[in-house]
Amino acid sequence: MAKNHMAEIAKMLGVELGEEFEIKRKGSAKYKLIEDGLAYMVDKEQTIFLDIILMRILTGYEEIVRRPWRPGMGGMYWTVLRKRTDDEGYITDSRVYFGNEYDLGMIAMGNCFPTRYAAKAAAPEVLKFYEDVRRMVEEE
Repeated sequence: MAKNHMAEIAKMLGVELGEEFEIKRKGSAKYKLIEDGLAYMVDKEQTIFLDIILMRILTGYEEIVRRPWRPGMGGMYWTVLRKRTDDEGYITDSRVYFGNEYDLGMIAMGNCFPTRYAAKAAAPEVLKFYEDVRRMVEEE
C-alpha cells in the first residue's frame, strides 16, 4: 500500500489534520482534511468526501479559511493585555473559559490563544487592534 500524504497536505495548506475550517465563497459549512480526504461534515454520523473541492483547493481555485481557535468549556486560554509599566507594553494572561461575555468578547476580538507562546506571537497585531479601536472611540 502506498503512503498516505494527507497529513503533509494539511500542513502544506496551513491546517492540522482533523481541524475544522471553512472554504471562502462556500458559506459557513464545516470541512476538514482527514486521512481519507476532504470531508464535509453533514452531522456527527454522516460525512461526504469532496475530491473535486480538494483538487480546487490544491490548484488555488478555492481558499481555506481557518476557524478561530476556541477552548472547550472550563478549558484554559491566553490573552494579550496592555500594561503601561511593562517594557514590552503588554502582558499575557491566562483565563478559564466559561462562555461568558468576557470570553466571547476575547474570541470576537481575536484575542484568545491556546498557549502563552501563541499569545506573545500575536501581541503586536492585538495591540494594534486595541490602538485602532482607541483612536476610533476618541474621534467620535
